[in-house]
Amino acid sequence: VTAALKTLQEKIYRLELEKSQAEDNLCSLSVAAAQYKKALEHESYKKNIAHQELMQPRKDVRTQLNAAQSRCSLLEKQLAYMRKMVSSVQLEKQMVLEQQAQLQKEEDQNWLKLHTKLEKLEVLEKVCHKLTPTQRIAEDKIKHLEAKLCKEEHERKLIQDKTAQLQTGFEINRILMSSVTPQNEPKKENGKKKKTKKRNPAMRKTHLSQLHIKAGELPFVAGKSVSSSHSVSANVQRCSALSKAVSSCSTSPAATRSLSDLLLAIQDELGQMSFEYQELLKQIQETQDSRNCEDLEQELDCLLKRMEIKGEQIFKLKKHQAAVQRLKRKIQKLKQGTAHVKLKRGDQKEAKKITVTVRESMSKSCPGQKSRSSLQLLKNVQKLQSTLKKDDIMWE
Repeated sequence: VTAALKTLQEKIYRLELEKSQAEDNLCSLSVAAAQYKKALEHESYKKNIAHQELMQPRKDVRTQLNAAQSRCSLLEKQLAYMRKMVSSVQLEKQMVLEQQAQLQKEEDQNWLKLHTKLEKLEVLEKVCHKLTPTQRIAEDKIKHLEAKLCKEEHERKLIQDKTAQLQTGFEINRILMSSVTPQNEPKKENGKKKKTKKRNPAMRKTHLSQLHIKAGELPFVAGKSVSSSHSVSANVQRCSALSKAVSSCSTSPAATRSLSDLLLAIQDELGQMSFEYQELLKQIQETQDSRNCEDLEQELDCLLKRMEIKGEQIFKLKKHQAAVQRLKRKIQKLKQGTAHVKLKRGDQKEAKKITVTVRESMSKSCPGQKSRSSLQLLKNVQKLQSTLKKDDIMWE
């Protein structure tokens, strides 16, 4: 046990020695570690200082490099913009050159055209100088022909007026023959010959003054019988007598004066219409709107129709006036011819005897010829009546 104890003590002593040694070693190691640490820190500080000294120029170079890169990018952008500007300027220059070339071509063409026009103008001037005498001769001929035309037109108008006068005279005679209403004579029932009784001249004048004659009122001449029986010779004689009386009434100076006034009024209206026609023609030439032009053309057509109607009215009035004048001349001739044949009022019996003897002799000598002449006169009057329109002319 002691030995074990001694060994244990030795072992403990040894362990304590080792412990003390270990602690010494630990202290030395800690000192050495601290020293080593300090040395390492000093070295690391030196390394950091050296690294910082080395990195500073790198940073400067990097900043310079970045600035140079940014400047390079800006310069590249500017270069691209300049290239675009140069290309656009080149395109514009090419366009301007093309336009100048085209303008030069057009100027050349215009110059050629102008040169050809000048040559043509010179040729035309030469032709004009050559044609001036022929033009003067043609103008003289045209004036001469115009004068001839005016003369011919004047002669034609005179002929038309004469024909109108003749036609109006014929129509007035026809109207007068067809417009007289015959008086039916009484018949005797004893089978003896018919004798016409003469009326009192004063009563006949009053009766004729009260007549209101219209066209188309002649019953026998139109083929209408008023009474149960009538005589052809009596109707025709009465028609002729009444036509003479009515012609004396109708060709009064008041009627002719009213006709002339009416003709002048219608001629004034026609002159006004011709002035309106000229104004409408000027307006049609001046207007550019198609609608207004169409409206003016319609008004012009209406005015032309009205002018034609007025011309027809003037023509008819001239015809009627010429017929009235012709009737006046005929009536004057008839008055002059019958002036020396008038009988006095006191010799009525002798006049009756003369008429009876004349009629008996005519009936004995040529009864068939008298009936044929009266029938022919009736046919002529019926033809005139058929061509005449009803209520054309009226005398009051």
